[in-house]
Amino acid sequence: MLLGTLLDAGGHEVSFRGRGDRERPVNRIRLVLPGGWMTSGPFLRPAVAQAGAEATLVTMARHHLHAVRRPDFLRMAGAGEGPVAFFNAGGPDMDRLGIPPGRQKLCVSLLTASTLQDGDVELAPGKSVVLHEKSSALTDCFAALPKFGIQVLAVDDAQPQANSLLLLQLLSLPVAMCNATLDSFLAEPEGRRLAAEVLAEGFTAMERAGLPVAHLPVMDPRDLLARLQKRPSSFAGAGSVPDRAYNTVLRSFLRGRPTEASHINRRIVEIGSSAGLHLTWNWRLLQKSSRISGLGFYRDPAELLRSLE
Repeated sequence: MLLGTLLDAGGHEVSFRGRGDRERPVNRIRLVLPGGWMTSGPFLRPAVAQAGAEATLVTMARHHLHAVRRPDFLRMAGAGEGPVAFFNAGGPDMDRLGIPPGRQKLCVSLLTASTLQDGDVELAPGKSVVLHEKSSALTDCFAALPKFGIQVLAVDDAQPQANSLLLLQLLSLPVAMCNATLDSFLAEPEGRRLAAEVLAEGFTAMERAGLPVAHLPVMDPRDLLARLQKRPSSFAGAGSVPDRAYNTVLRSFLRGRPTEASHINRRIVEIGSSAGLHLTWNWRLLQKSSRISGLGFYRDPAELLRSLE
């Protein structure tokens, strides 16, 4: 919804589509930006992919992308020569879904947006970046984003940045289990300790598995880990500042979707297992995540940490 609205405002013809959709309109979307708000749409949700699209942007959550069948995906992506750009995905899923290598492009979205209500989306304040693999079609597609405060970067290979984002997203599960934002979670000493343990395990797994990581221009996980280890007290005041940057994992808990909530941490556990590692903290988080649906959120990071030790 966020990208569709911005691209529509930038002069592109935008349509949404998904598995099993009938052809029907999508209501107007109100997008709340740090500097104001705008409306866009209505959009068309076609039953069949339109031929000759400039680009197809795949913004499915990781667990949905992992579960989709190739025939369904090819129908959604459509034929043509335009790039099929996967956001925050991984190579195995892209290869499995049958898109020709020449059309596959990887993008990394470094921004936080929250759905306030149906048709109402807020982009959280702070630096926002969309990073994409080099493609003239994607360069044209994203050319309007900077005027909305979103930096656009083009790279030859985005997989190392996607691997770094996966490491950063490992923190989404413990933060969501406390019904918190990352800033408020890290304001507590127990939250900082847990975050450092989870990130350290992730980096060890990536290194042992031979998966490269690259620096992210926003909230780089290696920089975050170094700060947690060397200057932990610098996070202490963040929890007193109002913040609505709630992550998608928390929203999945609120909607009763634990599969989405645990998918990212399960992925790093699988990577570690394939490399002969047992990731204690991420595995324990997965085991405790089902507790939310029955008993509710943890009161604070201290309670969560005690349950994991």
